[in-house]
Amino acid sequence: MWIVACAFQQLPRMSHRKTTKTSISSTRGGAARPRGRKSLVLQPGAAKKDYLGQVARLLRPYAAERRSDMPRNLKPMLATLTDDAFSDPDWQFEIKWDGYRALAYVEPGKVGLRSRNNLSFNEAYAPIVDALRGWNVPAVLDGEIVVLDEEGRADFSGLQQWKRTKQGHLYFYVFDILWLDGVDLRNKPLCERRGLLKQILPEGTLLRYSEAIEEFGKDFFEMVKKNGLEGMIAKDRNSTYGDGKRTNSWLKIKAIERREVIICGYTKKADTDRIFSSLVLGVPDGAGLRYIGQVGTGFDRAEQELLMAKMTPLQTRQCPFATEPRLNGPVDWVRPFLVCEVMFTEETKEGVLRHPSYKGLRVDKTILDFNPEKPHNALLVAPGEEDTTLRRNGHALKLTNLQKDFWPTDRIRKGDLLNYYASVSPYLMRYMKDRPQSLHRHPNGIEGNSFYQKNMAGRLEKWLRTFRRVSASSLLPKYFLVCHNEAHLLYMVNLGCIELNPWHSTIQMPQHPSWCVIDLDPGDNIGFDKVIEAAQVVHTILDTLQIESFPKTSGATGLHIYIPLGQRYSYDQSRQLAELIARLAHAELPDTTSIIRDPQKRQDRIYLDFLQNRPIQTICAPYSVRPRPGATVSTPLHWSEVKKGLNPGLFTIKNMADRLRVEGDLFEGVLGRGIDLHHALHEVEKWTR
Repeated sequence: MWIVACAFQQLPRMSHRKTTKTSISSTRGGAARPRGRKSLVLQPGAAKKDYLGQVARLLRPYAAERRSDMPRNLKPMLATLTDDAFSDPDWQFEIKWDGYRALAYVEPGKVGLRSRNNLSFNEAYAPIVDALRGWNVPAVLDGEIVVLDEEGRADFSGLQQWKRTKQGHLYFYVFDILWLDGVDLRNKPLCERRGLLKQILPEGTLLRYSEAIEEFGKDFFEMVKKNGLEGMIAKDRNSTYGDGKRTNSWLKIKAIERREVIICGYTKKADTDRIFSSLVLGVPDGAGLRYIGQVGTGFDRAEQELLMAKMTPLQTRQCPFATEPRLNGPVDWVRPFLVCEVMFTEETKEGVLRHPSYKGLRVDKTILDFNPEKPHNALLVAPGEEDTTLRRNGHALKLTNLQKDFWPTDRIRKGDLLNYYASVSPYLMRYMKDRPQSLHRHPNGIEGNSFYQKNMAGRLEKWLRTFRRVSASSLLPKYFLVCHNEAHLLYMVNLGCIELNPWHSTIQMPQHPSWCVIDLDPGDNIGFDKVIEAAQVVHTILDTLQIESFPKTSGATGLHIYIPLGQRYSYDQSRQLAELIARLAHAELPDTTSIIRDPQKRQDRIYLDFLQNRPIQTICAPYSVRPRPGATVSTPLHWSEVKKGLNPGLFTIKNMADRLRVEGDLFEGVLGRGIDLHHALHEVEKWTR
């Protein structure tokens, strides 16, 4: 039994809906048809007049609409990569085909089969063109050219070699229709478009309707994984078609780790008779290319000959990487232009692919079309959107008032803030996950009123979680919102939380902080160079005591210095350590620092705040935005950057994602095993003798 058929046969029956006359109701397997009308399936070999006559009857509900010419040179709508499968009655779920995306332009006597970057597939896949010409319905179709192996799995390598070998079963799996005989369908709901498509595609040809199932996305994804398929596409059944747009209305969830990469060179061992031994791979990273490994398996002799023919004109003496990697043996570099696809087991901490296997050259793409995929790498909020609903971590998340000015002077809106947090969430979530939050809400931006909200008791959506805490001063419990994942993060930001304030401890170990923090908080008349001086003194003390530390800007006028504890010590021990360090630093800088809490008694000095290390006390998270002009960000630093001339105002939501791509997460060590406090205290005793 073929894999594709097997996957659909084992899934639940699709739900039925009450619909209006012109809407589409769903049937099993993703088929959809207008209610109250007989399904009109066009048979192969039907006369041209029958095709057009049946299409005309299907288009009667659109008679009042203005007719349009066939659109040309369209760009296919794209899906946003996401992590988690989900189930939802308002979504449809399809197989993610492993082939070439193609748009088919069909008109009387003429067919154009075009790639996503408008290259012609007519010669390479002529049998599909012949099938479209025989169908002869004026239409624009969106689908995937695939070759299926004997088990029914899409074989990307087989697709590339099909023109030469003619092995495998060639098909055009069609999943959308954009225009039909003078009617532009792009602004119609997906379910309506697919309902028409289902009825007009012929059976028994190389043109195949790409089946879908509604609602049961999790079940479908399990079948996709079980049958070794690449992944799943999830689509909002009411979504319209956005030319060339990558949106949250279409999502893709991968079951197999695959990635498109740039070919940057090749190696050849002296003892091999192969044309080359491996391809050297890279991906765009910041302003240049970053090395991500080599691939030496997955190509036969014919594929190597094809690759060498394409690489030879691109040969260069110049290494294309910003930093030349250390490789065993010489490398023949090529100009970074060709895109190929590899499968791999995992990615190392340094970003190198483990056990990659070559799957094929992307003849439909070059580096100019390259889009390095990470979950949610598209804009969360599109320009001009007022409200939107998207999927995150299996939950429907409604985002509102997206065009509201949060920084009027800087022309930064609420939607921009959400886009920022989505872009840095893979890093930020390390310091937010499983931590109760103290919400500081600015519903009208930095120039409006703000308020703190710690107790979230009351009506919350079911997928949100709270942490119950009873303090010694009150018998009434407080329920703190807990951030478990990106959906929770974006929920808080949508409430107007410009800055994020997590606890120092997690809900699993609420009495044991992950870190100790020393907050350098300057008075109004203290320049930042004095803060730098104080931080350098603290750093010297910590280095002398063999205590690892990590600095970051506060995003305002101060600096934060973190010491990793690994959740091995209590809050009291953390506070005592911070106080000890603060007193030692104050002794070194008595004229410019203070450890007195009362602001009136420490004017024009830098407060070495050690009292932040108490239960439920919070400080802004790494990569948190601050409600200040410029939309500044609390930014982790190299200690070498903590020197006179540092301007914390230069780190903003406009450049933080670029900094992360270049520097990585400089704060990662804060979540390590932590210091040996007993050894540190022993070093303090030696210091103070």
